[in-house]
Amino acid sequence: MCSRGWVRILSLAIAATVFGAAASAQTSVSCQSQAIPVAINSAGLTERVGDVQITCTGGNAGSQAIGSIYVTLNGNITNSLDADGNLQGITVTSQGAPVTDGAPVLSGSATIQIPNLQYTVANPLAPVHITVSGLRVAAALINSDQGRMVVNATLVGIGFSLPSLVFPVAIGSASLAASVQNNGVPCTIIPAPSSADFASFINAGFVSSAVRVTETTAAALTPKTAGTSNGSRIIVKFAGYGPNVQLWVPNAIVGNSGSTPTSAGQFGASVAGGLYTPNANQLLLSLVAGADQNGNGGNLVTGLPTASASFVGLTQLSISGGAAFAVYEVLDQSAYVQESFQIPVFVQSLSSDCSQALVPTLSVREGPVSTVSVPTATDPVPRFAATDLAPDCQLAGDCNQAYFPVLSVDTEPVNLTASAQGLTTSTSVPILNNGGSLLSYTTSIAYESGMGWLSVSPAAGDVKSGLALKVIADPLLLQQGAYAARVTINGGEGGSASFPVNFTVSPSGPTIGAIVSAASFQGGITPGSYVAIFGSRLDGSSVSVTFGGQSATVVFDSATQINLIIPSTVKPQSNVPVVATVDGKVSNAFSAALLANAPAVFNPGILNSDSSVNSASSPAFRGTFIQVYLTGLTLPVTGNLTVTMGGQTDIAPLPGQTYGTVLPALNQVNVMIPSTLVAAGNSVPLSICLSTLPGLPPSCSNSVTLNVK
Repeated sequence: MCSRGWVRILSLAIAATVFGAAASAQTSVSCQSQAIPVAINSAGLTERVGDVQITCTGGNAGSQAIGSIYVTLNGNITNSLDADGNLQGITVTSQGAPVTDGAPVLSGSATIQIPNLQYTVANPLAPVHITVSGLRVAAALINSDQGRMVVNATLVGIGFSLPSLVFPVAIGSASLAASVQNNGVPCTIIPAPSSADFASFINAGFVSSAVRVTETTAAALTPKTAGTSNGSRIIVKFAGYGPNVQLWVPNAIVGNSGSTPTSAGQFGASVAGGLYTPNANQLLLSLVAGADQNGNGGNLVTGLPTASASFVGLTQLSISGGAAFAVYEVLDQSAYVQESFQIPVFVQSLSSDCSQALVPTLSVREGPVSTVSVPTATDPVPRFAATDLAPDCQLAGDCNQAYFPVLSVDTEPVNLTASAQGLTTSTSVPILNNGGSLLSYTTSIAYESGMGWLSVSPAAGDVKSGLALKVIADPLLLQQGAYAARVTINGGEGGSASFPVNFTVSPSGPTIGAIVSAASFQGGITPGSYVAIFGSRLDGSSVSVTFGGQSATVVFDSATQINLIIPSTVKPQSNVPVVATVDGKVSNAFSAALLANAPAVFNPGILNSDSSVNSASSPAFRGTFIQVYLTGLTLPVTGNLTVTMGGQTDIAPLPGQTYGTVLPALNQVNVMIPSTLVAAGNSVPLSICLSTLPGLPPSCSNSVTLNVK
């Protein structure tokens, strides 16, 4: 994007013949103007600057021309200020006659005045050209024109005859692009070598990632020049690395014009620390120590060599909150060829725990970054907006190489349904990466009808091999009808893909939001068990529910809850559609997972041996049996069923138990309280577990309180 940086207008050329009042009478003066574009490249943007030529005739030889020029831009002027508050970097030159002038003055946020312009008319027929150079403008605040940033200027003369002109002085586009080859974090511990040098890390087998930066035009990368705070700077941002990761980067980088470019093997290049030969127009960058995260300040780690030099040293980056950054500055370059360079980063994991995979990201931008839009005495020059560089693979001609990620997405339409003003509905769309490094992606949504009803999660991130993108439709603010949108996934060098989403919103009706066990009010339900459905608009004169098309037994309903018994003939499976119908209105199809066994104890759900409800005021005696009522057992019970009371586990139920159904969906387990049971405070937690297969963890119920004495 052309608004990505702060544009330097290197050559705003205003050529004017200026005639002011004189003691003698003046003849009439007529002027004609013409803008001649000249291609000029600056750090951050490629600019086209118009040299405006104004040719005037008339006047009297020997008279004094005295006046001022005002230049107004379509963005705020951001030249630096000196200690006295004067604008810096603006110069006035002339052809045809010597011109004197006063110091440039800021006359409004976007206007400068060149006051007290004076010269003596030598020949009324010979033009005098005046050029104003060095203006800077806050390009990020200028609206782009068809993807280009256009800087316009208005020219006004005071004290002499000068037409008011509006003309383009700069048309900018990004001058740098970058690509990332992200190889992630290894799930293995590799000891750090004794020496922090390039070859040692390569020989130790360290995993490395890299960024590559390429000029869009020759000489976009420049060393420090007069009037600038630094040479061209690059900021590499690292994020998502976690607490057990260390990062190292080279102290110096040799570009592709060098004798041997720096590379750790990414982008198909040979492994080398880099060899630089001075006075040979070779690209060289130094790491900047102590620079802030915006790329400002700091000191160069490597100076410009006076003899051929190989670079082997590495610096460990400081990681805070999983994030780090490195800043590099251009020391030397070629103004004649389009150059590129690689910044490798060596990654060490201090943990072999792969239970939580890290998905780090790398990004590149120009620096220093600044949001200032007014002249200041302290902000760096030049300065740039905080915008990541666009991919460079088209410039490098390697977009189809296997070392880049490759995005693969099913582009078939996604169809979702919900009730008006009901709950959200969602589905998953797989994102696959068929390439050789991590795929960094972003998403965007374009609506064809309705607004704000669609979201995706995660909206941006990294994909190593595959990821499930959740597509969520919310009918809360929608009326009945059909809505459409398109989701686009941008994978940078990995490509992009999009798929349509169709959302049908039915009339306002019942909505199922959750299904849980009616005993524990937690997840885990089984065929033939007692469950509770929670949602909205669930009550009516006629309420029915189906599980996979089979009718359930409804025993209670209210506006937000339905209690029912799942048909025992439904097979345990992971995706059973559940639909409620209330007075003829059909709910959303809720996906439920049915387990073979999921014991859940009611609370209160324990009777003492005399059939009184177990409670603090009516505890059970040690050495007596209790009756525990639960749901979620598939009959007949197969496997090993045990009871846990406090610290005692694997307590067997009383012999002869069949766990028979006292009432539909209600199971009963009788168990003896051990006389040795230890109970702190006269109560212990009780739960029931069922083991069905050796080596697999048992399925255990919720914990309820057993009161004992």
